[in-house]
Amino acid sequence: MRAGRVAQLAALLVLIGSGVYLVLYLYRWEWNRALIAGVFVLISEVGLGIALVLQRLGRIEEKLERPGTARAVLSPPSISQESQDDVLERIQETAPLARDHFSWLRGENQGMGVFVPVLMGAGVIASALAWLVERIARATAEPVLERGLAARLVPLGWPERGLTEADPDPLDLLAGPTGRPLG
Repeated sequence: MRAGRVAQLAALLVLIGSGVYLVLYLYRWEWNRALIAGVFVLISEVGLGIALVLQRLGRIEEKLERPGTARAVLSPPSISQESQDDVLERIQETAPLARDHFSWLRGENQGMGVFVPVLMGAGVIASALAWLVERIARATAEPVLERGLAARLVPLGWPERGLTEADPDPLDLLAGPTGRPLG
């Protein structure tokens, strides 16, 4: 196997492993660990994507460099410069007009009329979702946590019979069968 394949396999294993841990940590409500696992998922995913794109570009480049393939079609030597200029001129004439994708930002108030409310709305929605998740977590986790805490604190509690009632008097232990102290 080539080194690139080994690196892709390692990245895939990291992606799968960190994905499993991400789900596990989210299930256990361990947010900091889930964030770290999510970062590893993201890094390995981006790395695999870049590797696949570069691999595909390499294949295209190999095909273009073979004799008798698309490169010869892309730049044939027998076409004159005038005909290429004519074709270029026709392409430029029929090209669509350039779109101004962010024209709504260029208003009288520098575009903050729409942008800021959208960000504030997204923040409100994110806060509402976080509040809902926290409420669900509290409703489901508190009874379980309280039962576990109670089970751990039972050995530290008071004895059921009290502290002094069942304990014999130390002087009674020294007394013999006649009731008088030994000695």
